[in-house]
Amino acid sequence: MRCSAPTPSKLMLLLAAAGSFLLSMTTIAHALQPPDPGLDSGATCMPHQRDALLAFKQGITGDPAGILDTWQQQPDGGHGDGEQDCCRWRGVRCSSRTGHVIELRLGNANYDIDCDATALVGQISRSLLALEHLQHLDLSYNNLSGPTGRIPEFLGSLKKLKYLNLSGIGFHGSVPPQLGNLTQLQYLDLFSSSSVGAAYSTDLSWLAHLRLLRYLNLGSVNLSTVADWPHVVAMLPFLTVLRLPGCSLSGMLPERVAQLTSLVALDLSRNSFTGPLPEFIGNLTGLRILDFSSNKFTGPLPASVRYITGLRTLDVSYNNLTGLPREVGTLSSLTGLYVSHNSLEGAITEEYFRSLKSLQHLDLSSNFLKIEISTKWKPPFVRLRSANFADCKMGPLFPAWLQWLVGIEYLDISSAGINDRIPDWFPAAFSNARFLSMSKNQLSGELPANMDIMSSLDELDLSNNSLSGLIPKLPHNLTYLDICINSLSGSLPADLGLPNLQVLSVASNSITGSVPRSICKSQGLRTLVLANNHLEGQLPNCFGNSVMLFLDFSNNNFSGMLPASMQNCEMLQVLDLSRNMFSGRLPAWIGKLKRLRFLRLRQNMFSGNIPMNLTSLACLQYLDIADNGISGSLPRNLSDLKSLKQKQPTEMCSDVFHVRVFAVNFSTFLKGQQLSYGSIPRIVGLNMTVIDLSFNSITGEIPEEIATLDGLLNLNLSKNHFSGNVPSKIGAMQSLESLDLSGNKLSGEIPASLSTLTFLSYLDLSYNNLTGAIPSGSQLDTLYAEHPYMYNGNIGLCGPPLKNNCLKTNASEQGPITRTDEEGRWQGFFYIGLGYGFLAGIWLVSCSLLFMKNWRIAYFRHFDKLYDKAYVLLVTWWAKADQEDLLRS
Repeated sequence: MRCSAPTPSKLMLLLAAAGSFLLSMTTIAHALQPPDPGLDSGATCMPHQRDALLAFKQGITGDPAGILDTWQQQPDGGHGDGEQDCCRWRGVRCSSRTGHVIELRLGNANYDIDCDATALVGQISRSLLALEHLQHLDLSYNNLSGPTGRIPEFLGSLKKLKYLNLSGIGFHGSVPPQLGNLTQLQYLDLFSSSSVGAAYSTDLSWLAHLRLLRYLNLGSVNLSTVADWPHVVAMLPFLTVLRLPGCSLSGMLPERVAQLTSLVALDLSRNSFTGPLPEFIGNLTGLRILDFSSNKFTGPLPASVRYITGLRTLDVSYNNLTGLPREVGTLSSLTGLYVSHNSLEGAITEEYFRSLKSLQHLDLSSNFLKIEISTKWKPPFVRLRSANFADCKMGPLFPAWLQWLVGIEYLDISSAGINDRIPDWFPAAFSNARFLSMSKNQLSGELPANMDIMSSLDELDLSNNSLSGLIPKLPHNLTYLDICINSLSGSLPADLGLPNLQVLSVASNSITGSVPRSICKSQGLRTLVLANNHLEGQLPNCFGNSVMLFLDFSNNNFSGMLPASMQNCEMLQVLDLSRNMFSGRLPAWIGKLKRLRFLRLRQNMFSGNIPMNLTSLACLQYLDIADNGISGSLPRNLSDLKSLKQKQPTEMCSDVFHVRVFAVNFSTFLKGQQLSYGSIPRIVGLNMTVIDLSFNSITGEIPEEIATLDGLLNLNLSKNHFSGNVPSKIGAMQSLESLDLSGNKLSGEIPASLSTLTFLSYLDLSYNNLTGAIPSGSQLDTLYAEHPYMYNGNIGLCGPPLKNNCLKTNASEQGPITRTDEEGRWQGFFYIGLGYGFLAGIWLVSCSLLFMKNWRIAYFRHFDKLYDKAYVLLVTWWAKADQEDLLRS
């Protein structure tokens, strides 16, 4: 998309506040536009110029807003009256004296609202060269980069141009030096909105020919190789506005910048300038707008800034600045002061604000500042519209001086160290506010009962506090409400269905009861988070709309079947119903949620098969239906899960995820342990691809097709009834980091390809019926050292790293027999034969004595003789022993 509109964000009003800078720039820009001499709505344009405009229209392939609908071909014999006169066409202005077209104003004024719905599409036609008297050409924020994507060189032939605005078109390639032929030019805006292959220039010497130039914007044009840019712009004597944001400029700020004393506005933001801000900045005494934000400047803000007495906007946010000179407080004309996201430290007292009576926008956030102001102090800036004190220490008491800011529209005092109750005067004092954030403090007590009087309030963030009690009646016009992580109790308000509500988070409280049917009145609701409460009952069947993006009802006591109205959430990206008591079959309509990226239904009571069309969710990257009663087999067409087949989202899903929230912590069971990932938007933004079907009753084989999901990081099929072999091509899942197939009925050998998974850091194959040798490989050896249980319960497995050796029964697989092996074998044979011989001898003697009488009589006679001899020898030995004892005594 060429003209990119800003996406909605929680800081919408802050950006609007910072927009005072842009407003000032726009005011200056309009002041510099050349006047419209000789314009007359009754003028009639030249026929050849009308033909040139119609030729330009032919190059427009898309006009969704009908900008050129009035551009019609004049019929033969016409006299140029009515809509057929090109001087009456929309965006066309002619000179009353000559009838020449001198202005073409086709800029997309609504680009920041809905660019695609209003932008012209096509290319800039060479037919414009016929408009030789053209002075003003504005084609900004349209999709007119054409097939080449480059700024047309022929524009340098429109010699009478005084105003040229091609901003936001998204050109790339080199800026044509032919633009230097436009010697009458006073206004040049080439700001590029292209994120890929942006426009660039290696030589700006052509700018020196534009001696009448007063406004120059080369924003996002790559000027990294142009070292003499300060010298070139210093040669433009009438230059009053210089905008070079995002131009890849680096190094120290050139001293020649001090020579640009005619400047009214200087914007060098979003570059890589380093070093301290030089004191010569004070030489630019005519400045009204100074923007050095988003660089790498260090040190303090120079004290010489006090000499720029007419300065209205000062933006040095997003740098590495330290200190904060009191001289800033002397700039009495200052309307916008932005110093956020630096390393400023110290105490801010009333003295800093003494002279800032004109201040309308103040941003001190994300520093190390402490606001030390008396509770009785009345601010001098009575017209303050926005103030951001996030991360500034303002507590422990609630700042009482804030009650005087009755005209404020934007206030952020999040993470301000406030340990107090919300004062009773708060709703009345901020009845005109549109945005309020007091999150991440220690606010206690109940919410004010009269909050509904804040009729202008659009966004309210009270998350991460210690608020208690019931939720009161809320402001009617709220679009964003975040009160998560508090101690609120009771039921949800019966009138919760606010007409403009888009985001609602009441997560991590102690809310009870059911979801009121009034929620169905919020037809624009995009995000609803009710996680971690004590809600119960069934969800209302009127629930669900076509713009819903994010639903999180996890960790409650909801029951019953999912309401059929949920199938209307065709744009839904996140659905988390885990840890409830939902029951019934998984509805087939889940397969209709084509944008779904995150689906978690674990720890419920769902039963039945997995719907076949679940695999049609091409954007799905996180699937968790663990710990249910799911049965049946896995769908076969798993290859349709396209977002699990690659590390990056598919084109259809790449720019889908624009969910605003939240501080609710998200944890999941991966790699054998409970891991925390901060929030669901974060885990989806990280492209954490997961399939977890564990603790169910799924049967059948694991389809070989699962190996096509080569973008999958975590696969858990444990504690089911899978049978058959482990897929042989599982090694094709090269992104796999965690694999758990434990507690099934898998059989066969472990595929050798498993040892090729170089990113695998967790493996569990325990308690199956696997057999055979374990594949060799350093990866599996390392995993076994970390998880020695990963092969448990598979008695058929053998070989290293297990202690039981594999018995090889196939002689062809045995190696050559060594001498030692042969000797050992013969020794075994000898002892076996000796045993058999001994047994045979006993049986032979026994049988002979049993069946041969003469042998039996001779055997016993011989035995009697041996007995008599033994007896005589024993008695003789005994008598001799007694005699020897008598002699010793």
